[in-house]
Amino acid sequence: MKTLHIRNVSKSYGAVKAVDNLSLDLREGELLAILGSSGSGKSTLLSCIAGIEKPEEGEITLNGRCLFSSERNIQVSPEHRKIGFVFQNYALWPHMTVFENVEYPLKMAKIASRERKEIVQNNLNLVELYAKGDRYPHELSGGEQQRVALSRALVMEPDLLLLDEPLSNLDARLRETMQLEIRKIQQKLNLSVIHVTHDQAEAIAMGDRIAVMHQGEVIQRGTPQEIYENPKTRFVANFVGTNTIMTGTLTHGETHIRITGAKCLTFPINLYTTKVRENQPLLVAVRPENVILYAIDKGPVRDLPIAVVNNKVYKGAHILYEIICEQVVIRVQSHPTEQFTVGDTVHFHCTRVSFIPTRGYTSPSHWIRMA
Repeated sequence: MKTLHIRNVSKSYGAVKAVDNLSLDLREGELLAILGSSGSGKSTLLSCIAGIEKPEEGEITLNGRCLFSSERNIQVSPEHRKIGFVFQNYALWPHMTVFENVEYPLKMAKIASRERKEIVQNNLNLVELYAKGDRYPHELSGGEQQRVALSRALVMEPDLLLLDEPLSNLDARLRETMQLEIRKIQQKLNLSVIHVTHDQAEAIAMGDRIAVMHQGEVIQRGTPQEIYENPKTRFVANFVGTNTIMTGTLTHGETHIRITGAKCLTFPINLYTTKVRENQPLLVAVRPENVILYAIDKGPVRDLPIAVVNNKVYKGAHILYEIICEQVVIRVQSHPTEQFTVGDTVHFHCTRVSFIPTRGYTSPSHWIRMA
């Protein structure tokens, strides 16, 4: 089983701890998306795994082989780690053709010329560039350059492939196309991949699992659905998708969490499945797609809170509203057929919310579906 194990790895640049006592595992044939903002330490982590940077502490093993250990003073050089790396800027040789760029690692490994030709052609076929082997990088589109870099990283049949924001330089449509292409190749080869990105939609679309990094630490890991639907911290709730985040408390003897500063805005909580301390402040997160608006004279309006439409933005596939309920601003995503006007008074209903404990309260957050 091809697996990567990272244990208590730390890497600093002066007083800045880019990677802070981080532990992480990668399963065989898995694509792990590492998601984080600029400066979170995700690219530094990749460099430590590849051997480009040397951590101060910890241990990194791949397929049972130790690549780095501070305790045992082991630091395997990058060329002996059997790891492929695709950089953000692709790092293609401008004076070499596509064929020569992909062939280069094989030449360095002293593979025979006839064998090199066959391997390169097979790799170019894999990324659908078999007819462009004689082109130079400047003669290719951004997506084609990205595929050349990917082919070059795969040519030595690595045990692990590292992708450092390889799609960030592409336009939106091409980025979506390449997400599917990379995923198809990864699954075809059953390749273990770590894909670093700051784009949460990209991480959700590509990853078998996601690890969210912040200030050198992994603060949450799980499947894309778990990360999106069950954020454990305010940072994750804000960074992954869009949430309206409010502060609330459960007062003694009640079965509803009451939102701070809004007397009529409450959310029911099932005390049998969710542990929330009475009078303990917590965060309530609501995603726009989980809010339903009703005209004031229609729909199941009994006991539903009232709000005023404050803003409206047409997005094509949906309309994004801002509504105000007792000075609380809530974002709402509705189908274009459900039209409201700024200034309209509406009822609204939240079909799902998450409860996120504030600092000092360690119980996990839970999603509660409301009828």
